[in-house]
Amino acid sequence: MTSRLIALLILTVSILTACGRANATPPAAAGYLIFLEGGFSNAGETVKVLDSGTGSVVRELPLGTPSSDWSRYYVVTQLTGSAQLKAIEPASGRTIAQITVPAGYSLPNIAFQGPTAGISPNGKWLALSQNSSNFLVGPSSLSEPFKTIHLKGGEFVFDALSNDGNSLYLIQKMLDANHYRVRLYDVAAGALMPQPVADKREPNEPMNGIRGDSAADPAGNYVYTVYIRAGGPFIHALPLGQPFAWCIDLPSRAPSDIEKQFQWALAISRDGGSLYAANPALGTVSVLTTGDAPKVVRSGLLALAHDNTLLGGLVTNAEAKGPRIGGAALSSDGRTLFTFGGTGVVAIDTATLKVRARYLDPWQPDTMRLSTDGKWLYVAESSENKVWQIDPATGAVAELKAATNPWALLWAEPK
Repeated sequence: MTSRLIALLILTVSILTACGRANATPPAAAGYLIFLEGGFSNAGETVKVLDSGTGSVVRELPLGTPSSDWSRYYVVTQLTGSAQLKAIEPASGRTIAQITVPAGYSLPNIAFQGPTAGISPNGKWLALSQNSSNFLVGPSSLSEPFKTIHLKGGEFVFDALSNDGNSLYLIQKMLDANHYRVRLYDVAAGALMPQPVADKREPNEPMNGIRGDSAADPAGNYVYTVYIRAGGPFIHALPLGQPFAWCIDLPSRAPSDIEKQFQWALAISRDGGSLYAANPALGTVSVLTTGDAPKVVRSGLLALAHDNTLLGGLVTNAEAKGPRIGGAALSSDGRTLFTFGGTGVVAIDTATLKVRARYLDPWQPDTMRLSTDGKWLYVAESSENKVWQIDPATGAVAELKAATNPWALLWAEPK
């Protein structure tokens, strides 16, 4: 094949792709506030609050930690010789409460540990950290002083906090960057428990892997986190308030391909009884039972990605993307799991684990979030500055206006 013909074929594919992307969509329905983080997190980034009808930014918040229902949002501002911890009502921007804490303490990073890092699932307790060895734990009402925790003998990172505020779970980093231990600090007793938190079925199994997506059950009794490792991915199921955990292996396809493994995304049912793990890069969906001794009960191999190549693979799909916040969502009735395909969004029937519908081909969205009332699925693609509104019941797609670099959709609620 001549170079001129190859160039012509590439141009043809580009034109076809552009035409597909040019399809017009109606404007999004009004009446909702959408919270999104723009761009990759760093000191200059903010969380933008969008009006769904106009797409305009009605408010900007510094990076912080929301309660699970987003009724409160916590931020820390460093001052000279101290710091200010503030609770904000995110929908209005109104300050609810504030206290002074020692200088250097901050909230866990929202971009790397998920949108509720640093707070208990019930939203009643909050943790701050300083220099990977010092922590503060106190009531999220900010009505009482926080307890100070000083740790020795290692580098620690926040993992989870129990609903009673007494069990602080920490990741203790090891010399090997891929190995770690989960440690439990008893806040009431003021002591680090001597034994690491481990799967009691395999207490001597060394913990290794890189943290991925995480989800808590609605009651706040468990936190489920995907870990990526060379031997294959697994879910670390942590029962809050207990000194042990469960490790559940996920289907191991291409375990050495870390980029693909990072695309595991979690969604949990509203009753907390089922956990769904989806990986569009591997075309795999697994269903787990939750609670004591959680396990994989079903798995399916899906044709999640279209083959967007012409003439024997002359033009290929874009490379797989890295870890996301908001890579899967479950409909309110629990019948449909939404996740990403090679392009667009796929709707999966949870009863059969078969693809029911596809949306937004040939776009390559990055993040999604279901509105709190279950009426709308919001989907965004950061590189193209796009945010869409999908009706889960009908599949109708609308587009928001004026979105800018929407890296992570965090929350969506009626006004």
